[in-house]
Amino acid sequence: MTNQIRRHTSRSEGETEALGHDLAAGFPAGLLVLLEGDLGTGKSVLARGIIRGLGVDDDYITSPTFTLVNSYGEGKRPIHHFDLYRLQQADELGLIGMEEYLDDKSVVLVEWPARGGSWIPAQHLHIRLEYVQSQPDWRLIQLTAQGSLAHLALDRFQPYDPTP
Repeated sequence: MTNQIRRHTSRSEGETEALGHDLAAGFPAGLLVLLEGDLGTGKSVLARGIIRGLGVDDDYITSPTFTLVNSYGEGKRPIHHFDLYRLQQADELGLIGMEEYLDDKSVVLVEWPARGGSWIPAQHLHIRLEYVQSQPDWRLIQLTAQGSLAHLALDRFQPYDPTP
């Protein structure tokens, strides 16, 4: 199965969050989503949109920057949101039971996935956010499906503003 790639341009933080919300509608249980990009590109904003799109009340969504993981059980399915920015070593994920979070019932979001080392499975939906040099509020967002669940998620997604 080849990698499926889609590209989008977001013109504001609100559009980035809306993209996450719309994308989440097609997320199957068991999907791992990797969120990658430089500081300030909107990974947490996109994650917030995904979490809202999966039915979690706005008041309970917070960044796991200092806690490493936030879990939400009140949505359409369990959601685990990891932020690995402050992770010292990938081995720390074993200490918190990472393998228990990666199940076939949950959606798992991981910011800064490169810090997760071998704990990050090969099958996932990879989302990369990049700055647009000429437009400070715009972001280029590339979605790459690796594996059957990620392909299913992108097949279900109806883009509102694809970038060629």
